[in-house]
Amino acid sequence: MRVLVTGGTGFIGSHLVEALLAQGHEVRCLVRDTRRLGWISGLPSVTIAQGSMDEPRSLLEGMRGVDQVYHVAGLTRARAAREFFRVNGEGTRHLVHACLETPRGPRRLVHLSSLAAVGPMPMATACAEDVSPHPVSPYGWSKLQGEAAVLGVRDRLHVTVLRPPSCTVPETAASWRSPGGWHEVFCQCLPVRRGLSAFATFRIWSTALLTAGAAKVPSGEIFHVAGEGAFTWEQVGDALGEALGVHPTPLRIPVPILLALATGADAWAWLTGRPGYFSRGKVREAAGHWLCDTGKARRQLGVVLGVGLRKGAAVTVKWYREAGWLR
Repeated sequence: MRVLVTGGTGFIGSHLVEALLAQGHEVRCLVRDTRRLGWISGLPSVTIAQGSMDEPRSLLEGMRGVDQVYHVAGLTRARAAREFFRVNGEGTRHLVHACLETPRGPRRLVHLSSLAAVGPMPMATACAEDVSPHPVSPYGWSKLQGEAAVLGVRDRLHVTVLRPPSCTVPETAASWRSPGGWHEVFCQCLPVRRGLSAFATFRIWSTALLTAGAAKVPSGEIFHVAGEGAFTWEQVGDALGEALGVHPTPLRIPVPILLALATGADAWAWLTGRPGYFSRGKVREAAGHWLCDTGKARRQLGVVLGVGLRKGAAVTVKWYREAGWLR
């Protein structure tokens, strides 16, 4: 099968590309800058198609002749809300239209969304896929906009939407990428190393994407895909602290103070042109309960994802030390 992957140069996308190649598929990666191929640069069997989500016509050639599209590309940090909507919302709409307009175009699209499109729960109750979305950040709203673009063509293109929480650890340190999206996890390790704990955990596996692409499910299905178990931020901090050999002390900061600090961080990001990992949107997301029901994914896709919290923390720290990021 001939497959197009967007976001193939990134962490999740590069693992997906490798998995698709291992299954014998012909893989084409949509790349904005062909001089920056990242982790797919060493894969000679991958075809590169230059294109940008901002330029709808540039997507058509990359789509030509492929059977299936995995839309993994997305913006997770931005200087302003409009950048999220330009890439995650409008960009996804452009991609969907390219799928439909390309002669001999793809028959199936698997879209990687985010649980942020649903938003946190007001109480510690796991949400199912049919819950009414209430995003609390520009990122979440932009991902919901992307979902709407995908689901809006369910009658003309077979589409599947996956909603994972944020990214976390792989099964082994050998499967890590550097530096890429792992800067965010690294930034969370540093306070633990100094005896403080204020963390979120990050999870996703390319296995779910592959399974969704082959599953015989109706068009328009949405699946929550996450690891098993629920953890507090303190538990995540304790696990990382154990791996680092320290005993972190929980640091509890009221949300209004965090929002005030994040306002300054947002202003600095705009002035410098460098979006940071700390923003008002991130604070609003962190203030809620992020619990989702993964029963549908288990039943219909047979997907069971899980790396234990302590094992995951140990792998995380091991990789950072081997890479020289931590001593």
